[in-house]
Amino acid sequence: MAAEVAALAARQHGVISCAQLLEFGLSSAGTAYRRPGPGVEAGGMAHRVYVIELERAAGRRRDPRIPWVYVGSSARDPEIRLAQHRRGYKSSGLVRRFALRLRPDLYEDLPPMPGSAKALAAETARARELAAAGFVAHSDGVSHGKDDPRWSEWEAERLAPVADRVEAAAAELRESSFEPLDPGRCAELLHGERGFWVADFIDLADPPPAYGLFAHVRLEALDAHVGATTAAR
Repeated sequence: MAAEVAALAARQHGVISCAQLLEFGLSSAGTAYRRPGPGVEAGGMAHRVYVIELERAAGRRRDPRIPWVYVGSSARDPEIRLAQHRRGYKSSGLVRRFALRLRPDLYEDLPPMPGSAKALAAETARARELAAAGFVAHSDGVSHGKDDPRWSEWEAERLAPVADRVEAAAAELRESSFEPLDPGRCAELLHGERGFWVADFIDLADPPPAYGLFAHVRLEALDAHVGATTAAR
């Protein structure tokens, strides 16, 4: 930290340039500066798309298992941006009132982008894609999919980029299950299936977060993926 303070003092006395100051991870105002990530041009801030799941009270769902989400983009880390939304900083009223949790399974496949314009375009594209999979996706003042009764579940090919999230969710279900879970039942719980049998595995009054997390994915694709990863364990 001493080096950073010395660098800032040197800048204030005109000894080093702003460009040199950035090498210390500082802006000319003395605040932290995030160096661009891979694929981001020097001099540009890395922006990322993020997705926040909203509580059920946000609005009527197209499918009871698939929530409303907010899709945004920012140079801030998603966790920091979520906290800002909850405080009301540059936040829509919908997100401030109903923000539930981040959904990295819906955005981690998107890389950092050089500048807000490209990130905003990717944000809109992702909102439309999620709307096409059954979500109501709120972005830039538009609730995509809100009044559209048609959607299509993700297939195995679309699931592949977030396969690690599927595996983590499956592991969570196995750990919280009352009884041993075979791959088929695990896939059904990931899909948010309902029935008397569900209570044999999880507490429906307080289900684990992974329950229904992939309701927007074709059950056959989940079954194949969970079966394959279970066999490889």
